[in-house]
Amino acid sequence: MVRLLALALAAYCYLQPALVLADDGARQLAGSWKLTAWTIQIIGGELTEPMGHDPKGRAVFTPDGHVAFIIAAANRKPAANDAESAALLKSLLAYTGNFTIEGDRLTTKVDISWNELLTGQDQVRFFKLEGDKLRIRTAEQSSAVYPGKKVVGTLDWERER
Repeated sequence: MVRLLALALAAYCYLQPALVLADDGARQLAGSWKLTAWTIQIIGGELTEPMGHDPKGRAVFTPDGHVAFIIAAANRKPAANDAESAALLKSLLAYTGNFTIEGDRLTTKVDISWNELLTGQDQVRFFKLEGDKLRIRTAEQSSAVYPGKKVVGTLDWERER
């Protein structure tokens, strides 16, 4: 019994710093972030701006581990017909969920999404935080924006006051 308690205490002491660092990362990201740029590098191809040069977007991180992302293309206009409504959907990205941090890895367990293929899935990203600037990038992956292509996406954010 003493050995079991000692093992439990050792495991707690070993894991505690990682838990504190994850909580610290959530606190550092907490707040509202304005999107300043979104680029997609097509592997073996060009660098693109899928939502145009000046996309609109916001990410909101809560200290208790919830996040919401919404990104829209610049210069969207109200739809006048079904075709224009479909085009509006293609110029929007949004999802929410719980997030966890491990090192520079940010994983969101998607609970609501504009694209039901993502609901219930993990979105794994890598982040770098420097003051009020946040850069989030994907690993190389198959593109939802450019079907049949492999891409790496990079999103730049600035903390809102």
